[in-house]
Amino acid sequence: MRNTVSFYKQYRRPARVSRSAGTAAGLLLLAAAATLIWPNPATCQPAAGVAPGPFRAPGRPSAPLARLFTPRHAAPGAYEVVVLDGTIERARAVVAAAAEPAAAEGRPGPSPVLEMDPLMAFGEAGTYEKTTVARLYAGRKAKVVRIPVERDGRTVAAVTLVSPYPDATLSRLVEGTMGIVLYIGAR
Repeated sequence: MRNTVSFYKQYRRPARVSRSAGTAAGLLLLAAAATLIWPNPATCQPAAGVAPGPFRAPGRPSAPLARLFTPRHAAPGAYEVVVLDGTIERARAVVAAAAEPAAAEGRPGPSPVLEMDPLMAFGEAGTYEKTTVARLYAGRKAKVVRIPVERDGRTVAAVTLVSPYPDATLSRLVEGTMGIVLYIGAR
């Protein structure tokens, strides 16, 4: 009796792509799509009587935290990590004021403060040791706020606020607020 399934049949295996390579490829694809979809900022006309200018994240920039919590192969200037003093509610108010200099009528209020697992708050794109960060929080939840920044009807940045946050050595939690800013398009 003959076997109907050939032993020589080659089955396709899925391509193995590391998470960092997949993230980098996704960011490149997003950047390419952004240049096709969004208009050139130099040719955009601001709304009548409003000249909001570029968004600048409030707070002190932190290069050591940026190396830990942003993708390794991101384009230069795409991410910025800032540190803000005080509670997350105070930091949310400061960033919301910087994001919308002239608050428009009918706009929704600031984003709510969410409590979530720290690994979900920081994401998987950074180079930080995930097990070390999980041990630092020791079952504690991180408070997280996500704020989109719009200029001339398009999103130019996305801000994620996390409190408390790990220090640059991943040895303790700092009772302040860290902001991870993703700039979309030209700065």
